[in-house]
Amino acid sequence: MTITAPISASESPALKPPRRVRLGGITALAQSAWMGFPLGSEILEPIRLAPGAVRRWTQVVRPHWPAGGLSLRGLWRREFGIAEASFLLMASFFLSAALGSVRQVLFNAQFGVSMEANAYYAAFRLPDTLFSLVAGGALSSAMIPVLLTTRQDRGESAAWQLVSLVLTALLAFMAVIIVIVGIFTPFFVENLLAPGFDAATSRLTVQLTRIMLIQPLILAVGSVATAVLNSRNQFFPTALSVVSHNIALIIGILASTTIDGLGILGPTLGVIGGATLQLLILLPGLFDRNGHIAMAFNFADERLREVIRLLIPNGLSVGVNYSGFIVDTSFATRAPETAGLAALYNAFLLVGLPIALLGQAVGQAAFPRLTAHAERGEWRPMRRTQFVALGAAVGLALGAVVGLLLLGRPVIRFLFERGAFDAAAGDLTYRVLVIYAVALPAYVATEVITRGLIALRDTRTPLLTNTGQLISRIILISLLIQPWGVVAIPAAFAITSTLETLALGGVLWRKLNRRITVSPATEETTP
Repeated sequence: MTITAPISASESPALKPPRRVRLGGITALAQSAWMGFPLGSEILEPIRLAPGAVRRWTQVVRPHWPAGGLSLRGLWRREFGIAEASFLLMASFFLSAALGSVRQVLFNAQFGVSMEANAYYAAFRLPDTLFSLVAGGALSSAMIPVLLTTRQDRGESAAWQLVSLVLTALLAFMAVIIVIVGIFTPFFVENLLAPGFDAATSRLTVQLTRIMLIQPLILAVGSVATAVLNSRNQFFPTALSVVSHNIALIIGILASTTIDGLGILGPTLGVIGGATLQLLILLPGLFDRNGHIAMAFNFADERLREVIRLLIPNGLSVGVNYSGFIVDTSFATRAPETAGLAALYNAFLLVGLPIALLGQAVGQAAFPRLTAHAERGEWRPMRRTQFVALGAAVGLALGAVVGLLLLGRPVIRFLFERGAFDAAAGDLTYRVLVIYAVALPAYVATEVITRGLIALRDTRTPLLTNTGQLISRIILISLLIQPWGVVAIPAAFAITSTLETLALGGVLWRKLNRRITVSPATEETTP
């Protein structure tokens, strides 16, 4: 999830660069789980930058209606204001989440906890992580500021040239990486991704992984188109693309039920179909009457180098989050429970919905106000706002915990226990869900605390704590996987996430108190 915080030029003598950081790894992953693809986490928080005339977050932006009015073409090219874009993208998430639940119900009924299901769950981890490392949501936060500055300073033609350079470089690099990973897929699967699989499941995982490696190449083009569309505030195609991916996956699963011998290749091809459908929806963003795309190789271009410089730290941060999923998958294949991998996936899907909704809602509501306080040096009001937001986040999360504990088992029975997904798999899913859910307040609190740190322009601490959380998680799972089985994975996740939240909160508390001590006369304003 990318946060870019504009500052008012009237409040700062020199326009500071916007904050760009990969926020809320848990929330971003939860959103992506429901949407079914890694790019999903980035589009839910609209980016609005206006170099040279930076707007306040609270300013009402008059929407631009192109010729075509309410027609499909008009919606496709319409520029949305912040509130409108937020509503549109959140509505698309709800619809995609609903389709995601249908997708999972159908998948569980058809494949349950079978060898095919385990191979599928493991196979898409590698392509998703690869895409997130190289491009994913990080690309927009790196590309949009450079693109807008280029458009303002050098004109539309130079902006389109930059888009061509980025697209060419991204495709070239992604193609090389995909070929290398494709060649060494058996090594990755057998030694890193799924070392606990038997020979037959491992071979199937290799086959499915190689097919799914086509997805990152397709989504790479879509990520560039998304950045171009977001830079114009044209969010309708992006919102539509969110919904399209789960539709393609559902079609793939249904195909496997009606076509003899298709089996797990149905949803696997659905992954490729979903990426292709998204690209077809987003592709018009790469074409405009004022410019065109062409393959352009110039890796010495200063603007391209600037995009790469901004992309690398964000990509590494995303990589830490997605690497956690690879770690969980790897240990789950070594757990004694055959249903362990399916239970992990389904349980995280259920706990992910309150994570995604609460983390997004509370964090997005608090961040503009925290930023405004920080820019004005209002440290006491900022601390008070931070406490209020944190209290709201934890309070709502505690209610969600109670709901998951009381309703989790009936929901699992209603949604998932049909076909090949039996009651024993449902029981294991609920046990995993309970452990995940206990730390829900910590997951959501991390969103609020991290945004407070970013308001203080501290982007290093969240990355360091996230990396430390991953390392600690690996150590804990290694110690607990044999005596505890698959429940060691959510237990390690919950424990290390809680410790990370406490560490982030301690750093933020110390930073705010230090500023209050240095500036005791800070103006008291109502948060």
